[in-house]
Amino acid sequence: MITIQSSPHFERNRKKYVKKNALRAEKVLSTLNTFRHNPIHPGLNVEKLVNSDIWSIRLDRGDRIFFTWIDKNTALLLDIGVHDKYRTIG
Repeated sequence: MITIQSSPHFERNRKKYVKKNALRAEKVLSTLNTFRHNPIHPGLNVEKLVNSDIWSIRLDRGDRIFFTWIDKNTALLLDIGVHDKYRTIG
């Protein structure tokens, strides 16, 4: 099982992302639970960003969770939001 840690930046943006939207909040929890138990689950569409140590997990068609690996069993969540947000990370 994967250990998940979250950065303060991720937590601030997660709160904004799910604010007043129970479906989004449930989707984030469900996605992270799946990731924790099976990080290679095909529905997550986990992918490494080009020329970066940052990875993304698909929440839905347009939104992603961005993370990096601390070690082989620990992921650090960095940000959450629209797919193109990766251009401002790092």
